[in-house]
Amino acid sequence: MQDRARGHDGPPPHTGRCRAARLAAMRALLVPVATSLLLLGGAAGAAAAPAVAGAAPRQEASLTLDQAVEMVQRRYAARVVRAEETHEGEEVVYRIRLLSADGRVFTVRVNARTGRVD
Repeated sequence: MQDRARGHDGPPPHTGRCRAARLAAMRALLVPVATSLLLLGGAAGAAAAPAVAGAAPRQEASLTLDQAVEMVQRRYAARVVRAEETHEGEEVVYRIRLLSADGRVFTVRVNARTGRVD
């Protein structure tokens, strides 16, 4: 870089045409790279592999946690105090803790795929 204190006040060496050329080169690379990432990301999301090699994919839940909570509240006439999603093998199971009107606390398990309550 030139010293302006000594009377050399020209532009720094990396401006103007060099900068424009670098920006054009970056843009030329950005479009194909971004397109490839989008295409690969969509394919990876559509065919999500199991977390463990050789493991069977988990069953899709047909019952949401909110639906399971409503179902057991009506069935047992109790208030839900805790609800969580767990996995037993390839099955999604909701573990729901309830409080009855007489103060009894109990837990039920709901299979997310079948809706079966244990």
